[in-house]
Amino acid sequence: MFTLRIIEETRENENAPFEQVIENHSLGKSYAKLKQGVTKEFDIEVERLKDELKEDWPKTDVKNDVDSLICGQNGEVFFIMKETPLKRYDYFIMTENGKTFERL
Repeated sequence: MFTLRIIEETRENENAPFEQVIENHSLGKSYAKLKQGVTKEFDIEVERLKDELKEDWPKTDVKNDVDSLICGQNGEVFFIMKETPLKRYDYFIMTENGKTFERL
């Protein structure tokens, strides 16, 4: 079983310190990484999710804000976001015993 660990750091302005949130999400027994501009599967998956994207993430510009998608065997899909001066991200795929399998 794989888990996606997301460490998100945000701040109000470039002079403020970052605040950190850590999330863990189950991916199931396998996952796929679809990188924008590298695989057509990225665009196919975005097209499949277009109604959900409009409803759940209306402010997200997939073409400019998203680097990759992580698609879990369990059907969950996660954005790997591009960094900005106000937001930083670290992403890790963890094994069931808590070891880092891959850093994204």
